Amino acid sequence: MRLVTYSRLGVPSIGVELESGILDIPDSASHFGRKYHVRGHSFPTTMMDLLNWESGVDVVRQIVQRYKKTPIGERIMTRPLSSVTLEAPISRPGKIVALGKNYLDHVEETGSDVPEFPVVFAKFPSSVIGPDDPVPIPEVSSMIDWEVELGVVIGKTCRNISEKKSLDFVAGYTIINDVSARDLQLNDGQWVRAKSLDGFCPMGPCIVTQDELGDASKLKMHTKVNGVIKQESSTSNMMFNVRKIVSYLSKSFTLEPGDIIATGTPSGVGFVRNPPEFLKPGDKVELFIEKIGYLRNKVIQ
Repeated sequence: MRLVTYSRLGVPSIGVELESGILDIPDSASHFGRKYHVRGHSFPTTMMDLLNWESGVDVVRQIVQRYKKTPIGERIMTRPLSSVTLEAPISRPGKIVALGKNYLDHVEETGSDVPEFPVVFAKFPSSVIGPDDPVPIPEVSSMIDWEVELGVVIGKTCRNISEKKSLDFVAGYTIINDVSARDLQLNDGQWVRAKSLDGFCPMGPCIVTQDELGDASKLKMHTKVNGVIKQESSTSNMMFNVRKIVSYLSKSFTLEPGDIIATGTPSGVGFVRNPPEFLKPGDKVELFIEKIGYLRNKVIQ
């Protein structure tokens, strides 16, 4: 399934993207009866609340199946994509855990040592923006760079889990642009500020559930800036795959529903190019990951 957070006429909700449009899940739950409500209350209206309900994604799947079995003339109306605004699937994750140096070609292009274990840092949740939202160039930096990354969305609380069981705790996958202020990254000596400025975590356009993508390996990915390919790779080139990452992180701290893991970027970033390239006002950035879709944002001053 393709789970989305969207707004229509300024009212936010959650839905499933189908060929015919967006199927609003709270409306569908009400349409099909109270058995789809949570402890007698109405269906969750945010992705975070849905994920915090342990059976939430499974219930959405049941609702979609019920919708598809309903005769066409009796189905609840879907909403055309053109009539809604897609938002970040999770606007304020509890935490965003990010990995650096997880693609060998990126390690090589930066002249870094190959890590023996995942390099972990954090992005502040306040950096999240959605598809088509503008990425602002801040006053504190002039060296803004792009990084296409597979985002892992945690679906169940997990602590100290094995690699074998790790996918049981993954709700699905999305696209992350780990926008980076390279001058701050270099000057600070650590990465949190450079990666956490407002608007520096575009996310979307949806969450594709884990049952469709498995461990999300072998997915083609690219970055385009103003239509020109800058990064082109595959998730199969990650040195630490999704299973290893989730297990490794869970042995250090608890991962909770709605947490996001950004799994690192391949080669082709701007600051190592000759000459270096950085984003400027008016640039259009397009990220693509196979079977998930496109995440597009424009850069503004």
